[in-house]
Amino acid sequence: MTCVLRAIGRGFDVDAFLQDSPFSRANVFHRGAPRLPGVPDGKQWDASGFNLPVSEAGFNLSEQIEDAMRLLRDHADELRRLLRFPGLEEVCLDFGIQRREVAAQTAVFPADLLWQAGALDIDLVVTHYAVADEYGRTRES
Repeated sequence: MTCVLRAIGRGFDVDAFLQDSPFSRANVFHRGAPRLPGVPDGKQWDASGFNLPVSEAGFNLSEQIEDAMRLLRDHADELRRLLRFPGLEEVCLDFGIQRREVAAQTAVFPADLLWQAGALDIDLVVTHYAVADEYGRTRES
């Protein structure tokens, strides 16, 4: 996994926002639609929104951070437009990292990223993923 920008809201008209947005690579979901395609009787989305790929760095956190800072810098005006859009409830940058078999695992975010995201009212999230080897066993880093 890698870093994504997630925007979500129960009353968020995601299609109207993306119609005039440079965030065309976004993965869109709609309130009431099935969470899993092909499983219409399964769980449904509680809100509408999108996930925008921010980085293709895999589990490399330092590269994800660089890509996120570039997005915040280069698209600050579009992010402000997003944050003012009716029905929007939450925007976050979700950083994916590999879970390790250690007593403590630390992820450090530079002050500049915190400042840029905070100035735009964007939350930071870290999602830890267990990664399996070719035999299905969880690997250590």
